[in-house]
Amino acid sequence: MDAYRDEVDNEKWLKAKLYNYPEWDSPVAVFDFEDLENTETLLVLCVRKAPGQEYREEHSCYVWRGPDFDVSDYADSSEMDENQFVQKCVEEYWGQDKSVSLA
Repeated sequence: MDAYRDEVDNEKWLKAKLYNYPEWDSPVAVFDFEDLENTETLLVLCVRKAPGQEYREEHSCYVWRGPDFDVSDYADSSEMDENQFVQKCVEEYWGQDKSVSLA
């Protein structure tokens, strides 16, 4: 039973998370292509490299800025710009781990 719990914990740890501006503290772990179609959003996808994974060289953070995204459309925009949002997402997902590749 401990091996099963360890496996589940590892899967949770490796799970990719999608962040949607300005909600850096409430990512979603289950999403599909429709979540990526909004042209008025800023999305950050954080993914850990699994041990033994050959197709990913390191932890990755993918940032997508919709062509119609405008920070000023959000009430919270005065508190956080795009770069600060990406940094908050990285910190929330990885903690203080700085070995992340921004793509």
